[in-house]
Amino acid sequence: MALSRAARAAGLTVGMRLADARAACPALLTAPAEPEADRRALEALAQWCGRWTPWPATDGADGILLDITGCAHLFGGEGGLLADLGQRLDGLGLTHRLAIADRRAAAWAWARYGAGGVLPADTGPDLLKTLPLPALRLEDELLGVLERLGLHRIGELAALPRTALLTRFGGGLVTRLEALLDGSEAPFAPLRPPARFAARMAWPEPLGRHEDVIAAARLLLDDLCAALARAQRGGTRFCLSLWRLDGERLEIELRTGHPVRDPAHLGRLLALRWDGLELGFGVELMRLEAVETAPLSPRQSGLAARDDGSAFELLLDQLVTRLGRHRVLRPEPLASHVPERAQRLVPASAPVGDGTWLATAPRPLRLLPRPEPVAALAMVPDAPPVRITWRGTTRRILHGHGPERILPEWWRAADDTARGRDLYRVEAEDGDVLWLAREGFWGEPAPPRWLMMGGFR
Repeated sequence: MALSRAARAAGLTVGMRLADARAACPALLTAPAEPEADRRALEALAQWCGRWTPWPATDGADGILLDITGCAHLFGGEGGLLADLGQRLDGLGLTHRLAIADRRAAAWAWARYGAGGVLPADTGPDLLKTLPLPALRLEDELLGVLERLGLHRIGELAALPRTALLTRFGGGLVTRLEALLDGSEAPFAPLRPPARFAARMAWPEPLGRHEDVIAAARLLLDDLCAALARAQRGGTRFCLSLWRLDGERLEIELRTGHPVRDPAHLGRLLALRWDGLELGFGVELMRLEAVETAPLSPRQSGLAARDDGSAFELLLDQLVTRLGRHRVLRPEPLASHVPERAQRLVPASAPVGDGTWLATAPRPLRLLPRPEPVAALAMVPDAPPVRITWRGTTRRILHGHGPERILPEWWRAADDTARGRDLYRVEAEDGDVLWLAREGFWGEPAPPRWLMMGGFR
């Protein structure tokens, strides 16, 4: 599937059978192909190329496409950008062929089949016509047909009438030819949509101290939040990217439960993520962007202090950043009267749904993982118990409320053998407020049994 320069020099080719390759080169070293790992590595390299443009994309299985519109002047022009890119790829030990053209198809063809470098705009079409037909990215079967007709160069094909090509070979050939020379191209789809709100900072010498990197991040936060304020928007997802000198790209992601544009609050969230950050030989480029934003109008501050819940939201963001989004949870109601099914835990920062709590009687904040058996004594069949024995301890009940009757959900297959329950909230002599259930009713073949469901305090 792939060859090194030494293997190519030994006469091996891509697609050759392994047995034939070993016969031609007994000292051949091989490794299993990992296409999925190659794809991930190519995407990571394309993201790394974000230092030259915010619009990188992968191109096939071995190419990267960069839209450098409006970016080349930051590197001394197209030639300077190309030289800087090639030098850094050399430093990573990567073999490459680079080209710049005013069309994506032209850049692809000039990099793979041309001389590479910057394709001049005035003589570009004439140079492209000297390339072989594979530069059009045609299928092997169509290439074979064209070669049998005596066509070997793009210029020979472009000299033929387009109507004749369309009639003989279909629209695919004409579309590729026009995309290379003078037609329209398909829309460009970068790996990540262009960020509307972003700030970047680069240095001629890399930053190696955490204090300097943190100070630079605070400056980027000020710039980004100012841009958000001008647009009356706030961010709910932020991404801080750091490019190290050794080619590694570090990324810190922040998520908030509500739109935010306060640099002080975002700085506190970032401070929770600096631990364990390896700067290597230093950071030479930093970029901060608001990946997801939402409208956020300015708030009018009054003379009197008012608790609008913002303090709790800030605390929630810090907990989520420190512990993880899936470790800070809140209950969300479900359409069920059965206590074990009446709620589910969702991330605290998730949007609040439109569900309602069906229960009208008080419920404990937490239930036992499984109801536990209880020995109870009740003076009247449907009255709360007056004494219970639970976990080896006997308690006298001072007050009780209930019953609240919950019947099985007959439409669920799991409830075919379930029994109804009477729920009681009782206060024991030691001050505990417990939640008991009597499963089953008097007069049924099996006698009722008492269960401990949970506690209120």
